[in-house]
Amino acid sequence: MHINGKKVGFNKGFNIKPTVKTYTKANKMLIEVLKMSASANRLNAVDVDDPHYTDFVIKSVEDEDKLMEDGIKFLVDLFKLNEKQVEHLEESIPDSNVLANYLSYVIRRIKGQSDEEITLEDKKSSVVQKESDPKK
Repeated sequence: MHINGKKVGFNKGFNIKPTVKTYTKANKMLIEVLKMSASANRLNAVDVDDPHYTDFVIKSVEDEDKLMEDGIKFLVDLFKLNEKQVEHLEESIPDSNVLANYLSYVIRRIKGQSDEEITLEDKKSSVVQKESDPKK
């Protein structure tokens, strides 16, 4: 299976063999991405005056750091990156949102979606989000 690498700074993509082991690793990474997303949503809902606000911020930052670390490790293992490629990867990802989006893309590819299906689904999701956002 071919996975595009341009979103994280590689001109070439990566070929991986779809296996149960890869699928299982993808599921574990998906759970972590979803937990981080839920944590970020909870943080946005907490009022600054809440006495536990600082605790929520600390937990959110810790979750984000863990996602970054585990996400990079997941990609390194999956793509069998060498030291130079790992450094390039770490320098090409500007923030946790870009990493989370790329991890989501990789996981969806592993779970059998084509690039075209992912693009179409993302466009539909973007349209629905804009329509439901009262600020836009």
